[in-house]
Amino acid sequence: MIATLRPLTYDDLLEMPDDGKRREVLEGELIVNPAPRRDHQEIVANLDWILQRFLRASGSGRVYTHPVDVYLGRHDIVQPDLIVIRDERLGIYQPEGIIVEPPDIVVEILSPSSRGIDLVRKMALYARSGVSEYWIADPERRVLVLNRLQGEDYVAVEPDTDGRTASPTLPGLRVDPAEVFSGLD
Repeated sequence: MIATLRPLTYDDLLEMPDDGKRREVLEGELIVNPAPRRDHQEIVANLDWILQRFLRASGSGRVYTHPVDVYLGRHDIVQPDLIVIRDERLGIYQPEGIIVEPPDIVVEILSPSSRGIDLVRKMALYARSGVSEYWIADPERRVLVLNRLQGEDYVAVEPDTDGRTASPTLPGLRVDPAEVFSGLD
């Protein structure tokens, strides 16, 4: 482990051991998360399937699951659960494995260890960085919220009468929460 009194950077992350732990840097602070729970993995798989299916059919972009380093500033490097990059912006994902500009959509699945960070610190970081949409899936409440960046803040996109939510960034994509949370006990 690196002991330091200064804010951490991406270079510091690169020096850490490759031990399978998920490490992020928020405002220079090291955040280490345990391995995700089963329900978290189920939701990631479901969302990946939903997004892969839509993006392949529409030819409009790509989805990537963690771990992918997203560089949002010298002291802000995160690994969201899922990332969507539209085709015309795929160059932001460097061959070395780092995304060097804000993705078009970032998805986080809440867990007991990350709830506060995802809902407060990461939401503020993603808004400040210009991420167009920030999706939050809550396994406990079985709620999916698509947040759209308006100005400097996120505003939740209201579901339609069928309970599906349309993505402003990916026209034609309507997400059904029942599909997102299917397979959970």
